[in-house]
Amino acid sequence: MQAQTILQGDSVADLLTRGYEYAYEQGWTDGLPIIPPTPEAVARFVAASGRAGSDLIGVMPPRKGRATVEVIAVNAIMAGCRHEYMPVIVAALEGMMDPSYPLEFMQVTTNPMTPFLLVNGPVRQKLEVNFGTGCLGPGWRANATIGRSMRLCMINIGGALPGVYSKVSFGSPLRYSYICAENEEENPWTPFHVDRGFGRDDSTVTVFKASNFCNISGGEGVGPDEILRQIATNMPPMYGGGDGVLLLLGVNHAQSLHEAGLTKRDIQERLWRLARVPRSHFAEAFAATEIGAGRGDTETVWRARSPDEIYLAVAGGPGPQDVYIGAGMPQTRVIRSA
Repeated sequence: MQAQTILQGDSVADLLTRGYEYAYEQGWTDGLPIIPPTPEAVARFVAASGRAGSDLIGVMPPRKGRATVEVIAVNAIMAGCRHEYMPVIVAALEGMMDPSYPLEFMQVTTNPMTPFLLVNGPVRQKLEVNFGTGCLGPGWRANATIGRSMRLCMINIGGALPGVYSKVSFGSPLRYSYICAENEEENPWTPFHVDRGFGRDDSTVTVFKASNFCNISGGEGVGPDEILRQIATNMPPMYGGGDGVLLLLGVNHAQSLHEAGLTKRDIQERLWRLARVPRSHFAEAFAATEIGAGRGDTETVWRARSPDEIYLAVAGGPGPQDVYIGAGMPQTRVIRSA
């Protein structure tokens, strides 16, 4: 009987496949399969947000789509989210649609920049947002689907379909989902959201304009100066990430630097001095642009205008690894519980 049902094309699996094929044909997906948003599921997701479905979170460029809670819920369901994720998604979209965040430029440029989300506070544990081993990789539903919901909203609300409004030359796998939480338990300093003026018990999400990504290996057991020199060598000036640096310090190096007596400010200032490259290494037009933007002098090009543009957080699992992300312009929002 089950085989006959499948052959007749009315099995659950077949219906899901039809839903995916239809969504793909309409341009509603990122290319991956989606979960069809039923009215019952949408109502459940809206309720989990703690807001009315008609509440307008913002108007998303370039198509000027209205990002209501109900529409956001539809995209969250398609992304594979659980309804408990809705407050995080709504808060992240609030940050993305702040007038000071370059969302419209991000949606239409040829550069593959994309939002990066950093989650802080008790919500990390509650929703199991990975902040430890493999936190930027596969295997974690919250990380994979919350990040993916951002992209689906950017496509379906903002209209950033590749080759239509989005003119990105190559694209990037980071555009599928780019998110992790901070490893506050193994952070010997204050968490990122506390540095930005929020309470330790607040749950927040910070949205960065991000592009370049580099995993930095090595520097174990060589002392703080060499650890920071190793990091700085891997964070040269790069076009498209010129509004700051997000350094995700691995737990090994964070502990080593802390034991050596360094504060976060010490690290920012040392990296700011070390992450400089001779002007002669760059095309003159690029060097002149960077220097004109306050990221260099007559001799060198800097990675950031000041130590304040080097943002620090602790993440990941054991090992002599750090992650450098060309990222800046952070927008932090409190995650409201339903």
